[in-house]
Amino acid sequence: MSRGFRPPAPPRLLLGYGIVVAGLAALPWFTELTVYSHNLMTLAFLSIAGALAWNWMGGFLGQVSFGHAAMFGVGGFVAARILLAGPVPAPLAWLAGGLAAGVFALGAHPTLRLRGPYFSIATIGMGEATRLLFTYWEDFTGGSSGLSLPIQTDMKHHLYWWGLGLVALVAAASWLIRHSALGLQLLAIKADVDAAADLGVSATFYQDLVFALSGAVVGVTGGMWASYFSFIEPNDMFGFDRSIAFVLMAVIGGVGTVLGPLLGAVVFVLLRQYLLASYPQLYLGLYGLLLIFIILFEPLGLTGLWLRLWRRLPWARAEA
Repeated sequence: MSRGFRPPAPPRLLLGYGIVVAGLAALPWFTELTVYSHNLMTLAFLSIAGALAWNWMGGFLGQVSFGHAAMFGVGGFVAARILLAGPVPAPLAWLAGGLAAGVFALGAHPTLRLRGPYFSIATIGMGEATRLLFTYWEDFTGGSSGLSLPIQTDMKHHLYWWGLGLVALVAAASWLIRHSALGLQLLAIKADVDAAADLGVSATFYQDLVFALSGAVVGVTGGMWASYFSFIEPNDMFGFDRSIAFVLMAVIGGVGTVLGPLLGAVVFVLLRQYLLASYPQLYLGLYGLLLIFIILFEPLGLTGLWLRLWRRLPWARAEA
């Protein structure tokens, strides 16, 4: 660690974090948000939680997954089936969906022996196989017709606070993982898995652990997504474009950073809404161009850009 880097003191960090979360929680009460703005912020919260959880795998561990839509879909459909089965509180259904998604992620254990692009290609295959399986499993998913959930009064409105609560927990977990012994072990595996094994770090165990935790959080967001829209179908929940979205959000914000995916998810949601409204046939291609541009010119995304600008400030240069 360089002498110029000084991590924020925990009391200041906790105070600032608490103020931001409390401010966002109180925002709808003190500001007249339009229905569109309220719903857009809810979707942003769900996207942020998924991006931060993906970053545990793709950023901290260095295993870039293109198959997280599988866990998102599993969590969504399990939660939907529980809600359709009887009067179960929605949060319990979301947690059950997350647990199922975490267990499902452990089924990808054989792929964790692969590294780099080989792992990424394997996760693409896993995601597509899962999409096809759930599409033809009509008794569980409704097939191409999907599932319609019971509409609960004010559920979409209340999901704003549930989504914010999930983001608050996942963001705190990201900071704790990154600044813990677990985070150091993950970075060791990311740098050189063989050297980490020589030092006694069990790459297999920690990769399974992080994949399960990441999948569980993404599964919870899938359950919330199902309750938000009250309708889900396999091609949407398990679509490859959803997996790409998790990757893009982290890349835009800064892969491997603690809160970079949070910034990336906000930009991604706003950009997606604009592109879908203005260029519905081109938005995926524009995402690809954005991804190439960031990789070529600013690999750390918005976080790297902010650090570069920060170092240009007079007081930052003086401190350095």
